[in-house]
Amino acid sequence: MAEEQPEEIDYMSEDSGSEDQASLSDHLYRAMSKSEFDKSQRQFVPDGALDGFLTRDRIIHALDIDKKENADKKYKYLVNFCKGPAKRVFATTVLCIRPPQGDFGDRLRHAMQLFKSQKFDDSKLPVEDPREQVFALMLRKGSNKPFWTPREIDDFCDDFQWRFRAPVFSTNSKTNLNQYNLHGSTIIPFIKKHADRGEGKFGKVTKYEIHPNHIQGDVRPGVKCPTVLAVKEIRPGDAETRKQVATHWESEIKALERMNDLDEEHIVRFVAAFRRCHHDAHGGKEHFLIFEWADGGNLWNFWEANPQPVLNGSLVKDATDQLSGLATALWRAHHLGGDASYRHGDLKPANILRFGDEREEANDAGALRIGTLKIGDWGEAKGHNLSTELRLNRTTARYGTQRYEAPEVTVGVTQRYLNQSTKRRSRLYDIWAMGCITLEFIIWLMYGYEGLEQFNGEFGQSEPFYQVDKRDKKDVATVHAAVIRWMDHLANEPACATGSALGRLLELVRDRLLVVKLNPRTATYHTIPTTPFRQPTELHTSSFTMDPAVQETNPDVPSIKVSPAEPSPSSSPEPERIPVTPKPQPKGRKEEGGDDYWFTDAPRSAPPKNLTHASGNGGAEGADNSSPSVGMSQPTGNGEVTSEGLTAPEAKRLDEQWNFEVDNQFAASIISAYKASAGSRVPDACPTSQLCDRCRSMREELWRPGFNVIYDTAGLAARAEARVCHLCRLLWRTCQKFGVAAYPTAKFDRELSLLKLNGGSFPALSVFRSSDLQTRAADGIQIGFSELAEAGSPAHIKVLSQWLDECNKDETHSSCWSLKSGRYANSEALTRMPTRLIDVGSIGEKRVRLHQTAAGDSGNWIALSHQWGPPPYFSTNRQNLEAHMVGMEFKLLPPTFRDAVTLTRALGLKYLWIDSICIIQGKDGDFNEESKRMEDVYSGAYCVVAASRALCHNAGFLQSRRPRDFVALCQGNEAPFYISEMIDDFQSHVLNGALNSRGWVMQEHALARRTIFFTEHQTYWECGGGVRCETMTKLNNNLAASLGDPDFPSILNEAEQGERILRYQKLYHDYSRLGLSNDYDRPTAIAGLQRRLLRALDAKGGFGMFDEGAARGLLCRSLLWRRGSDMPKQSLKRIKFPADRVISAVPSWSWMAYTGGIDYLELDFGGYVWQAVEPPWSRAENAFPRTEDRGISISLNAEAQECTDYVEMAAGNDRLVVLDMIPGSDQPKEAVCVVLGIEKGKRPLEEKKHCVIFIKQTKERERDGSRIYERIGVGYFPGKCIVGPKFKVAIH
Repeated sequence: MAEEQPEEIDYMSEDSGSEDQASLSDHLYRAMSKSEFDKSQRQFVPDGALDGFLTRDRIIHALDIDKKENADKKYKYLVNFCKGPAKRVFATTVLCIRPPQGDFGDRLRHAMQLFKSQKFDDSKLPVEDPREQVFALMLRKGSNKPFWTPREIDDFCDDFQWRFRAPVFSTNSKTNLNQYNLHGSTIIPFIKKHADRGEGKFGKVTKYEIHPNHIQGDVRPGVKCPTVLAVKEIRPGDAETRKQVATHWESEIKALERMNDLDEEHIVRFVAAFRRCHHDAHGGKEHFLIFEWADGGNLWNFWEANPQPVLNGSLVKDATDQLSGLATALWRAHHLGGDASYRHGDLKPANILRFGDEREEANDAGALRIGTLKIGDWGEAKGHNLSTELRLNRTTARYGTQRYEAPEVTVGVTQRYLNQSTKRRSRLYDIWAMGCITLEFIIWLMYGYEGLEQFNGEFGQSEPFYQVDKRDKKDVATVHAAVIRWMDHLANEPACATGSALGRLLELVRDRLLVVKLNPRTATYHTIPTTPFRQPTELHTSSFTMDPAVQETNPDVPSIKVSPAEPSPSSSPEPERIPVTPKPQPKGRKEEGGDDYWFTDAPRSAPPKNLTHASGNGGAEGADNSSPSVGMSQPTGNGEVTSEGLTAPEAKRLDEQWNFEVDNQFAASIISAYKASAGSRVPDACPTSQLCDRCRSMREELWRPGFNVIYDTAGLAARAEARVCHLCRLLWRTCQKFGVAAYPTAKFDRELSLLKLNGGSFPALSVFRSSDLQTRAADGIQIGFSELAEAGSPAHIKVLSQWLDECNKDETHSSCWSLKSGRYANSEALTRMPTRLIDVGSIGEKRVRLHQTAAGDSGNWIALSHQWGPPPYFSTNRQNLEAHMVGMEFKLLPPTFRDAVTLTRALGLKYLWIDSICIIQGKDGDFNEESKRMEDVYSGAYCVVAASRALCHNAGFLQSRRPRDFVALCQGNEAPFYISEMIDDFQSHVLNGALNSRGWVMQEHALARRTIFFTEHQTYWECGGGVRCETMTKLNNNLAASLGDPDFPSILNEAEQGERILRYQKLYHDYSRLGLSNDYDRPTAIAGLQRRLLRALDAKGGFGMFDEGAARGLLCRSLLWRRGSDMPKQSLKRIKFPADRVISAVPSWSWMAYTGGIDYLELDFGGYVWQAVEPPWSRAENAFPRTEDRGISISLNAEAQECTDYVEMAAGNDRLVVLDMIPGSDQPKEAVCVVLGIEKGKRPLEEKKHCVIFIKQTKERERDGSRIYERIGVGYFPGKCIVGPKFKVAIH
């Protein structure tokens, strides 16, 4: 059949000049530019360069047809193919062929003829698989030898084709799917790399120059995009944030594109985004964002580089102009139009970038000019459809603070719908931060960089501009005392006089920005004015926005004006900031626009140096440094403050938020095994065609990065009620579930495989796809299937087996399955099997038997974690022990135990451990001995099975699960994808479930190396790799990771001291609130965990205390526990310990001696000098690493003093007293206290905070006749409350 001859441009007719002597490959190499983006510095051909030199004559010459007969007619279509649709294929082939001399033209011509016959043109690039059919033909073609060698094919696929595929970035359109997903081999066309700007939690910024052919479009109308750009790589520094990269990247793209739409001069312009997906053995993705480059650094850099600014009217006006511009930018972001709004969420000097402009050079007077300030780094920005609603933020445990954070982050606001965090950020967060920055700007103008350093030196490390005290049992935030003092001092400066530019700026900061009283309808924190509140003159007192309006009296005078906010629906009030009480101001205002308005050249006083009082040298946590000196705090480049020599942990959060990961490689392997087990393909639900226009649009747009859609809730409800759209019905049920039905709109944002509702922190819906669906965003959508298998079915068991097999094969999981690995591998506890195990036999057998192990026995077992529930119990005692060893009827076992046997058999294991059967119960049983071996039972188990849904022995856990609500969709003829109810909730289903509310279960959970949890919704798997759901989702959480650690608590090995302390405090906080059938098991049920913690901390101790020796900080912090702040006063009761129990005596200084929940005093790290006490394990007669052993003294020896202010009081004014139990008739009228810690700093000793435990004398005495004391409370107060001489005490 004759080859079809398409209509093509006749490139043969070109008159392109004579061919020079150099080969075409030489021309290609000379045209290349070197990319400095990667370390390898690969070369690429710039876009458009081929068109310039890929001429007719060069192609004909390279194909060796210039001397052939009838070349123009015979090879016309081949030349057209090489110069037109296949010019990149042709150029790549030229570089690949390495022929013997004289063979090049023939091989090139034959290769291009084969490409043309196979219709292999530039549209087929890139080729990732060298086994592609066209290359297979090349290896077979030819009489004596193939066209190409395998090496040449590898060169084509791995190297040369990428030299012609450097991307062209454009600023003219939204990020498109083809542009942002790049192959890992793609050469990025940045031809010059400058120094890195800096690196933060979520990225590193680098200055690059891009090849001019590879950037198109304008940064704003009429302004071409420059070639010098900033490239931000989303590159987190720890495992937790690494898992959030894709979500963070997509969210930032969405925010940046919305900011570009504003075309705002004072917002950094976003240029483009891309990610590279590597397909090598290591895998992984790199995520990048491109911005215009800030040639002047950031605002803090500017302040630091100009330490002594010459204050004049020009500089003040310039500063005010820039602050007004920043206010304009924020206002516009907060009010995008309609109901949409964005808040930045991380404003600080480091995120305000400085761009130089022509004004700097034109300033012939030589005065300092600021340039243009722009807000950058919108990585923490949150968008939202309800302009009045407070955005959500993670609930966190912190061992550091953020300098510019607003009070609501600490004290919270009221929760208004399901799963909404009380610690969330509103647009007011930005306004608070703007107030902090503006105040710092004024201080720099007035006192220079040294004054700014001094101001920051008045705070603790990274301490915010507010402070929190206890009032009426609530956390109350107020503007920090140091901030108020500095504002007072500034107000007395002539340059800041009432009516002057700086005076009005200071008034704005004091009266409208740095205020901490939220509207009482939505907030829990406020300011208590010391004098009656005065309404600020000429300032609106309603809730406000930052308005860029210029004073109408003088259009040249920029200002920041406070104006009313948009009306707020009564159902969703925006909190307002109420100012601190302003100081009375003198009458009269300066005329705006006059010279004296901008600057009054009057002497300035020195900054208030005498106010520094509490920075201290810090010292290492726990250091005994009785006379700490005051160190000068050094502001860092990001605007936060550190103190030389201070080793308190840097700002970091232990996050309770769960991270959802997409792991399709693992999911595909499980689904493959599932299909094989089920005997047929996984059933896919039939996609619905019953969709409204809005939902059809959602279906088509869902894959776009940063996708979101806003529904009118009234219309959503109407369509759901009328049953006209299946997806609307699901969305409406979701709105009702999350308490959003009362709002006028509902906004759904896609983050990878999740849909979040109205900015909520917890996903409302899941998006997952068939393994057969391949979309441009497929990598970010979780593979799954519409329905879960029946619990206990072969398909379900196959999923569980695959979890185990995958963990067994992964060398990085060695601590999950090998007793020979891990920090505690050599511990004595892991050398033998449990005393007794249940031999489950084979599938179908009617009996199981109790097996007594012997020394030298080996084998794997499953351990069951379950609730006993109400009696009667199925258990082993001395009377039925022999019968159980002979055999137990399978059908007579309670359902929970039957399910455990069934599961053990199905997984191919021989042994099962169940406490009630394998430990002999009763007074004559062996519980005391066996309870000490819980560590080897649960840590040694092949796997632990947690019957989370079973409330008792008779409940079972292999029943049907609750049906999942979902809608199946498809685009065109593609395989289906699903939007479904979110059921991946390990926190609620497991950690907050009934089983995990029991005290013994915490130890079982933590000691287990891997666990399968059976809930009514689905099955979960947990091991060292995190949590996996039966839906295929993977979960991680850095707080919950402690209990899921297979080598518990190895997470502490590399942790800073602050994190170690917070983690053990969180563990004991949670444990103290769990239930126990017998209160006297409180120390025993966690004894195995405590032994692990002592080893991890390299400490001695016991009874919930840790002692690392000379530093003393760990011990003193352990002793400073208190009755839980959420517990009633009568919650702590002394436990009576039976003499025959494992632990028969617990001292009063341990929280294990009481029932009820506990907390710890919240004390700054590095801020205290810890005092000496003598715990029992430090004495020679107690040669034990812990105190649970019998026959040792349990007294804590210390020096005590009498004290005043003994009555219980809430925190405030440096005082807190919490009594352990309700005072009785024997309560002493005067208290004695033991000082454990004294605040550092240069304040007089009588004013420094002293952390103490309160004690009282008992009726008993030591053997030598000395008095015995017991603990009765804890707290802190100034040193002046401690009176009298010191005397030695023994606290039992």
